[in-house]
Amino acid sequence: MKNKILVVPGNTDLNRGDQALVWESIRVFEDVFPNLEVYLYESGANEKEKTLQKAQSLNMGFEFIPRILQHPRVKSGNTSQEINYSKLVYIKWGFTAVFDLFTTLLLISPFSFFNAIGKACLSKDQKKSLALFPQLSALVVKGGGFLHSYGKIYDAYVMYYFLFDLMLAHRYKVKTIILPNSVGPLKNKLAKYLVKKVISKSSFISVREDVSKKFLSDKLHLDVKTYPDLGFFLKSSSESMEEYLASKGFDKTKKNIAITLRPYRFDGYANADELYAAYLNQLSGFISDQVDRGYRISLVAHTLGPSAHEDDRIALKEVLNAIDSSKKDSVIYLEDFDLNCKQMQKIYSYYDILVGTRFHSVIFALNEHTPAIAIAYGGNKSYGIMKDIDVPEYVLGIESVTAANLNKLVEKLETERTHYLGKIADYQIRLEKERTKLVKELQSIF
Repeated sequence: MKNKILVVPGNTDLNRGDQALVWESIRVFEDVFPNLEVYLYESGANEKEKTLQKAQSLNMGFEFIPRILQHPRVKSGNTSQEINYSKLVYIKWGFTAVFDLFTTLLLISPFSFFNAIGKACLSKDQKKSLALFPQLSALVVKGGGFLHSYGKIYDAYVMYYFLFDLMLAHRYKVKTIILPNSVGPLKNKLAKYLVKKVISKSSFISVREDVSKKFLSDKLHLDVKTYPDLGFFLKSSSESMEEYLASKGFDKTKKNIAITLRPYRFDGYANADELYAAYLNQLSGFISDQVDRGYRISLVAHTLGPSAHEDDRIALKEVLNAIDSSKKDSVIYLEDFDLNCKQMQKIYSYYDILVGTRFHSVIFALNEHTPAIAIAYGGNKSYGIMKDIDVPEYVLGIESVTAANLNKLVEKLETERTHYLGKIADYQIRLEKERTKLVKELQSIF
């Protein structure tokens, strides 16, 4: 008999960090269950997006099903390339969300009569997804970080959207497993209430750093386990990427810095547009300074969409265009939809330093003993994990990034490189023991 698991909240091969977390979550459960059968949620607002987001994982043998509660963007077919959506778009999404809230609340009701009404509102394919739930051995929340809110009016619905699958699993008495996540802050009271109410029913809850553990203990009164981010268990591709990089202009005889950026909305800030412009301008200045110091720079598109908010190419190209033409011969731009997370990790192994806004680019670099400076955004993950590794001084908040601060950290890293790598080596010694412990603890639940 197959042991079926559904890994949520979703899969996108365009985000190499999320891809690594999904693949490593599955690899953990391959050690927990014999005869594993894996299901993943399909992502994308149209067929092109869906194909791009699942092709690599589909080749791994995983089966994809449609979400029962769709994101309003998907239901509207919105493929806008705007980083910030207009008020009209949010209003349209709001009406969609109200309808979806009503119908999906019927699905999680304890009364079968209401369940039947909710089911009638689903498409044929969504009904098949619903039918899978009672058959599951477990619903698995992949490692990562998605439970945070900054006091926006729509935060409660966002939390409902992310937690819906757990509530549906609880309706059918399916065990829910929360693999190492970052949680918080939760500044919306209803969002905070929902998170506590739902995740407290899980059979296993874990976080990936002590900042989140303290938050859950102090604010939600939940005692949870701490395990490393699952990205730390990713093994890089066995193939050499030297020839690939050389074809893009990489010169291994020079000192090289890889940089990952992201288009960021600066949610919760009154001067969001100014902060985003400053972030890009300061990175441009930093690149110019480091070129003057003899470094070659690679601007790396770590995540490629699907939405503009998640498409690193937008931020990278803005920075590239802002760099003085006299410096551009020392800057290369890397964008490739065909590369998976294992190949991306291998690429980072060839660099002297990585400066990463995408935190899983930082983790991939550390896995390959490439020292990294993290630019933190959106929750506790960067601060918490770098603190756990014992290199907290190599984190800068995205709202306070300056060329001068980054330059100082690069110079500090040049001086303390051996000490930094020693901290990484010490952390890596713990990793395999922690993974074995995690698998045994999960096996004890089943």
